[in-house]
Amino acid sequence: MRIAVLGTGMVGHAIGSKLLSGGHEVVMGSRAVDSEAAQQWLRSIVGNGRVDTFADAAAFGEILFDCTNGANSLTALRQAGASNMNGKILIQIANPLDFSHGMPPPSPFATPIP
Repeated sequence: MRIAVLGTGMVGHAIGSKLLSGGHEVVMGSRAVDSEAAQQWLRSIVGNGRVDTFADAAAFGEILFDCTNGANSLTALRQAGASNMNGKILIQIANPLDFSHGMPPPSPFATPIP
């Protein structure tokens, strides 16, 4: 199956690599095809994987995984293009984690305890 993975972070790397190991063709979508994260993934994989723009990845995939940082999901999906996603399955696993205060990141859904 042809699968698009939108996002070059650790979630995108994990999903894309696992799908490749299952025999699928994977295109990882990125804002910058030559980014270090995208190139790192390419160096780590074996199989039918490549990196392209969000739009080209979405056009390629029969199924799309949104693995972007949740704060950037809408921008990435707009760049992927509605016409490239029309009629396809979109699996939304984006996560709005904030690592600015260290690890583990606080959940954006947690209610502070007074």
